[in-house]
Amino acid sequence: MNFSNENNPKNQHNFWSGLITNKLKKTIIISVIFIISIIVAVLSINHIQKVPVEPEIISTSNLKKILEVSELSTYECIYNGIVTVMNDEKEDKIDYHVSYEAVVKAGINFEEVDIKIDHETKIISVFIPQVQINSIEVDFSSMDFIFENKKIKHTKGLSADAYKQCEADVKNETNVNDAIFVLAEKNAINIIEGLLKPFIEQLDEGYKVEINQGGTTQ
Repeated sequence: MNFSNENNPKNQHNFWSGLITNKLKKTIIISVIFIISIIVAVLSINHIQKVPVEPEIISTSNLKKILEVSELSTYECIYNGIVTVMNDEKEDKIDYHVSYEAVVKAGINFEEVDIKIDHETKIISVFIPQVQINSIEVDFSSMDFIFENKKIKHTKGLSADAYKQCEADVKNETNVNDAIFVLAEKNAINIIEGLLKPFIEQLDEGYKVEINQGGTTQ
């Protein structure tokens, strides 16, 4: 075997020069690929930024979607009442008195809220329906009896009958109590304003919200 060529200084110089040249070429190629990748990424970002985004507008459908998340009940109160129950056979005789506690919930149906927009005057008119009693729940455990007629104290079905009497009593009281309806309507207005105004002001501060009570307009 001939080792003379490998020990030749000239050959060793050519070997190392070739090796360095190859590594340099690989480094240049990698650098070029990296630079091209950056250029492509920048161009892609610029393209995405230039894609037109449709601006959100103030429309009836958009405003109604905001109100869809709202609960029906806008006012809740605890009512304490006393019912006097008369004897079935002797109407002038009292069987017992029962005190009770009930939770009354009132509000509006937000699905019935009507919205009209006048883009010329920039006035958004919101028409809310009338307040209704949504639920009445008598607390069975709160009932406390005072018996005038001791004979019915252990009558079967007494508690169930008393419960019905309490329900009827609180329904009558809520129907004639304007304060519940006034407060429920006021809270409904505050809820609507709190939901709509931030959204509207974000899009166009020139628009104003006017809330009208008592139902929709033709």
